[in-house]
Amino acid sequence: MTAPPDKRTAQPIAADAPRDARDPATWSADALAALQALLDRSRASAGEAVLATFDHPTRRLEAAEFVNFWNASRMKAMATTGPDGAPHIAPVHAELFDGRLRSTIYENAVRRRDLRTNPRVALTTWGPHGAAAIVYGVAREIPDSSRETRPGAAGEARRTVALEIEITRIYAMRGRDA
Repeated sequence: MTAPPDKRTAQPIAADAPRDARDPATWSADALAALQALLDRSRASAGEAVLATFDHPTRRLEAAEFVNFWNASRMKAMATTGPDGAPHIAPVHAELFDGRLRSTIYENAVRRRDLRTNPRVALTTWGPHGAAAIVYGVAREIPDSSRETRPGAAGEARRTVALEIEITRIYAMRGRDA
């Protein structure tokens, strides 16, 4: 018999958002329109290599499709840059809620120290048949968001803090037909 799930492992990324706020069908028309405008601006300003990869007409994602793809998996890869310019990449949970991108990181994570000196981030996720998304933005720690989460490998309690990320660019594409 399995133990009941630890409530700390089931915490939502955005504790103040209803769970259905992940579903773009519940978003305001303005939030979806703003996301679509950002997708369009990103594509219009993309370089040649990005366009060659992400701009195939049959693989473009519209705003609601992008949200569904992005939120299909909580786990993303987040890149930050340290004070000496060294890159750092690590897995994080990140989801879109009613037009806002939220993530959580551990209080003692290198990413948290990185963000104090340079708040710019890049996140990516991928799916079957070449589906992929890259999101760039500026992260800010949400005040008073620290909370206990599941214990680490040594069994010691850990804490996370929440981030809200202002998205500045998005490149996304659906997978090829199998």
